[in-house]
Amino acid sequence: MAKNRFSESHGIMPLVLPSGLNYNGGGDCDCFDMSKYNHATIIFMGDASVAGNGILTIYGGASDAAKTAACGFSYRYSSGNVSAASSDVLGTVATVAAGSTLTITGASLASRMLIVELDASDLVVSGTQYRYVTPSLNADGTGGTCGVVVILSEPRFEEAVMDTANPA
Repeated sequence: MAKNRFSESHGIMPLVLPSGLNYNGGGDCDCFDMSKYNHATIIFMGDASVAGNGILTIYGGASDAAKTAACGFSYRYSSGNVSAASSDVLGTVATVAAGSTLTITGASLASRMLIVELDASDLVVSGTQYRYVTPSLNADGTGGTCGVVVILSEPRFEEAVMDTANPA
């Protein structure tokens, strides 16, 4: 048996329920606090009806849900649909610069995963260090919903019960 459980060294927080982020209506995911972690992996899972191009922005802010500055991040998509043999094979890592956005095509997210990763250092924009992160999807998509979860890793202090990253 493992000496430490995954949940003892990682923060795991739902940002949007599986039917909660309307891909064609857009919206913000719950905000999370990175002050106690050095790395975040945000997992978007689209349902089969995701269609159209959505625009994703990862915002940093100094307070809960503040969308002050667009942060840089890296991303990759799953190679196949859920339940396909390649559903857990991830494509090549690509990056988005601070101040920029990611255009998500419906075909790349329908029944697939989008993995977004950022470090605490990515929350430094124009010399300002932010601690809160709010993923935001615009309303350009034409159909479908997404579920979103964040896994926070590289904690500054490991604990048997990790401190919350939910500022609510």
